[in-house]
Amino acid sequence: MHGSNLNELSLIEVSDLIQKNSIEPAELIADCVRQIERYQAVLGVFTTFDPSQVTGQLEALKSKRSKTLLHGIPVGIKDIMDTSGMLTTMGSPIYSNYVPQRDATIVAMLKNSGAIVAGKTETTEFAYYHPGKTRNPHNIGHTPGGSSMGSAVAVANKMLPIALGTQTAGSVIRPAAYCGVTGYKASHGSVSLAGIFGFAQSLDSLGFFVRQVRDLAIIRHTLFGAPIAFPPLPDTIRVGLVKTAHWQDADDSQRKVIDKVCNYLDGVHFSVSEVQVGPADGSLTDAQVTVMAYEGCRSLTAEYVNHADLLSDPIKQLIELGRSTTFEAYQQALTLSELWQNKVKKIFDEYDVLLTPSAPGEAPKGLSSTGDPIFNRIWTLLKVPCIHLPCGYGPRGLPLGIQLIGPFNQDDRLLSIAQRVQDYLTGIEFN
Repeated sequence: MHGSNLNELSLIEVSDLIQKNSIEPAELIADCVRQIERYQAVLGVFTTFDPSQVTGQLEALKSKRSKTLLHGIPVGIKDIMDTSGMLTTMGSPIYSNYVPQRDATIVAMLKNSGAIVAGKTETTEFAYYHPGKTRNPHNIGHTPGGSSMGSAVAVANKMLPIALGTQTAGSVIRPAAYCGVTGYKASHGSVSLAGIFGFAQSLDSLGFFVRQVRDLAIIRHTLFGAPIAFPPLPDTIRVGLVKTAHWQDADDSQRKVIDKVCNYLDGVHFSVSEVQVGPADGSLTDAQVTVMAYEGCRSLTAEYVNHADLLSDPIKQLIELGRSTTFEAYQQALTLSELWQNKVKKIFDEYDVLLTPSAPGEAPKGLSSTGDPIFNRIWTLLKVPCIHLPCGYGPRGLPLGIQLIGPFNQDDRLLSIAQRVQDYLTGIEFN
């Protein structure tokens, strides 16, 4: 009845079909597995993928009486998240044989809801910068971004309707931008990260990759008890365009997308005006780098002391930077962060949402780098929720888009606004 393309549907669409008993989870899984097996060798999305483990979970699912909105949905799990009985490598040869005995909290919550762990998606080494094997599905000669590279590509290539990521600098929003999917980074601290490799406790945040904003309502409702419908909005949404101190780092195609979105939205139930967030000298970005290095080098103490020969040069450089960062400099970075967290609260008295680039432009050519998180660092430092919306393609035929920022711990309101923006931008020609 449905053919063999269930893998191409969004989360909300397949969830609805399963809820209505129009399809069985096994039908969806079969289509997803077929897509994975077709493209895994080329795109390198999964670190660990075993169809028999997926089938085993499907059998266990039959005994579950209650059907949540995630019942039978296959999910990609970033390979820094513990999965009981399943290899979890952290993107490092140090953990090439590590099999956890228990699930990370978010994985346990997903399993409890009836979701299926489809496999472990490729990550950069310890979710930092040293690339994994994943390639961009739009052009395999270009980076998919990092560190949640496998998860972004799994959704972009229609292998899965949902996959998990984490962000410490730009590890959800950037790969979402490069791969052309909807990516959401939750407010810092809103979800337990127990069982996820910790890099920088002041920055690490959970994220999700999906096809459309509406999918995120299902996730937040099922896992966190948020309302199934996003909150209602005023007739006019006040949008603050934030060019940041790094506007010159955005290429022409990215700036044109931002300008076109702002021009299109302004006056159509949106009002758009420019606002400055952060000092003009870029010191908020510097503060994020300082915090990340200081905390990251301490998180990796055991690996550095016991297995330095198995660490990449980029991670060793970060550890050395962290070791040379003084406690005073770290404290100053945290103080600046707290100062601007409070200032941003006041900015959100005047604006409902902030709009800024997700990345400097299209995914860069080559696989030796994962691109620059320059437009993500300050928002991660400020702990606020972020979402990337795809908006057409650049001159190389690779995806571009915009990043929307909401007030801390008002994620559902941000997603409600993002849904309205996504609806308005559907069908607009951005190329």
